[in-house]
Amino acid sequence: MVSEIVLPHLTRHFSIAQLNHCLFYEWNPKKNLVTKSGPFDRKWSRVMLLISWGYIILQIIGLIISSATPAEKIFPGTLMYLYIACSSTGIAWSADPANLKLMNIIYGSEQRSRQDYDRNSKILSTLINLAYSLLNFTAYVVFPPAIVVMLVILPCQKPLLGSFLLPDDECSRPLFQSICCIMLILRVLLILVEFIQLCHLVVVATHYTVYIMVSGILYVWEETIKVLRFPSSLEGYRDLQVLETILNTSIRFRIFPTLLTVAPTLEILAIFAGIKYHDAIGGIHLVLTVLLALNATVLNVMYCTGAGIVCRKSGEYLRDMKAKVKSKVEKKLLRSYAPLKPSKLAKVGVE
Repeated sequence: MVSEIVLPHLTRHFSIAQLNHCLFYEWNPKKNLVTKSGPFDRKWSRVMLLISWGYIILQIIGLIISSATPAEKIFPGTLMYLYIACSSTGIAWSADPANLKLMNIIYGSEQRSRQDYDRNSKILSTLINLAYSLLNFTAYVVFPPAIVVMLVILPCQKPLLGSFLLPDDECSRPLFQSICCIMLILRVLLILVEFIQLCHLVVVATHYTVYIMVSGILYVWEETIKVLRFPSSLEGYRDLQVLETILNTSIRFRIFPTLLTVAPTLEILAIFAGIKYHDAIGGIHLVLTVLLALNATVLNVMYCTGAGIVCRKSGEYLRDMKAKVKSKVEKKLLRSYAPLKPSKLAKVGVE
């Protein structure tokens, strides 16, 4: 189910990534597998990673030395944190073999025989599809074009490049009312740079958070439900432990700790900005802030809920099996099993 739902989103995602040359991975339609991207894409990804962090340092310095009031800094601070969150999630210098293996387990399984789903499964599949559609729509269709519109109207929006490079008398002018042709060309170039930079960041962040971590947890959830439908047998639980190990190897040391830090923080910051300073920030700023809060909330709910249910269901299954197993071999085998805990996040999800 998860593979069938997510695969169309994944192929579109890789098509956008290929245009931006921003990932260490690509989709091979002939093999129906995720493979390493080409040499140029890998080199360009490293260059953009360094540029992103250099730009973030510049934004932090600019915001610190700014004489703006706290109300005027709240949206620039939220926007800067979006850049930090995306760049932190996408810190990688090469393709990770564990990520490749996990993605091919998830998305390669779409070719397996399909089964009929009950009503609850259909509702769940619809919700998952809607969540992925929302995340993709805001990441690819809303945020980058919104930055373009914002910079056409507000060329000196802090903490972006225009606030450092454009003269003060240019800041209040719409794009086509620029002082001279040179300023018009400079502003167009700045808009193009910001658009490319943000496209790169959102594609990379979406890849690691949505198509590796969230998809991985949802896939383990689905496989867990399949195995636990047959509570009279221990067969299959070992396969779930192997799948859990592959997932944890892929996300435990970088993706999961980063996402666990930046996603709730971004959610809290965006909600705070939208509620506390909604009168002080402009219309387009407020829309972007609300969408940031919505995206972060959906992301947090998906991976915490999935991990929590996996842990709870597997724990209940093992407790039930203690009363059912009879042979010494099965009892010994059962004692070696533990509840599934994707990246130790399960306790958070259960709570």
